[in-house]
Amino acid sequence: CKLAGWRSTVDRSSTSFSSALKSNTSLSSLTVLNLRGNNLQEGDMEVVCNILAKMSNLRSLDISDNPITDEGIRYLIPFFELALQRGNPIRKLRAENCDLSSIGVTKLLECLAPINKPLDMLSIADNHLGSSVAATLVKFLGSHVRELNVEDIGLGPIGFQILEEALPRKVNLSHINISKNRGGMGTAHFVSRLILQAPNLISVNAGSNLLPPESLEVICNALKQTTCNLTRLDLMGNLQLSSTIFPAVFEFKKRGKPILLVPSQQGSCAPYDADP
Repeated sequence: CKLAGWRSTVDRSSTSFSSALKSNTSLSSLTVLNLRGNNLQEGDMEVVCNILAKMSNLRSLDISDNPITDEGIRYLIPFFELALQRGNPIRKLRAENCDLSSIGVTKLLECLAPINKPLDMLSIADNHLGSSVAATLVKFLGSHVRELNVEDIGLGPIGFQILEEALPRKVNLSHINISKNRGGMGTAHFVSRLILQAPNLISVNAGSNLLPPESLEVICNALKQTTCNLTRLDLMGNLQLSSTIFPAVFEFKKRGKPILLVPSQQGSCAPYDADP
């Protein structure tokens, strides 16, 4: 169910909306809810959560592009706890570009961690969380999620160092997007460790991370040490990398296709710059 213009609909027809809320049967049958881009504020989230409580079979929730802040996440946590108690926890959650901080995301991850089956997908991309979220994030990486999107959350070199050093011995991830985090060499070390410790890993997006040329050797050495299921490792947008300078990237293939996506020439991709 995609509710574009949700707030304006509520404001204009509060009576009919209230009637709809009383229809628990129809709400309980919903499994997917998309609230992306409805300009929901933190003050709206209490009402939203009251609605969510009636959706006993909800499996996928998208609240992206709404400035709900940490306070909005605080309202959501009781719903996630209720869903867990019902034995029907959320399976997919997108909270991209919601003006969240590391404090709110840490509380969210701690709330989701007790779920006995890994989330199919979690995206907290485009929230400036900084390196301080890495300590909680790396615990979640181990066995709590299959697909993770942390694009452009401000991890930086320190965040990637924390992720690498504390990465669990075995990680159940299948897909991860760590692009646009300005991690430099720290990104390469984390990716190489992940390749060795995530046997089910299929795709990694590490684009636009200011990787230096020597990072290719680190990553390729990790690929030589494993027979993982990795089919795609995207390193585009890293201007110092080049398959011309390091042609060994073409040695790694899956089903006849190159695993590594690397710029053909140094500086051949548009740079990523988060500064205004």
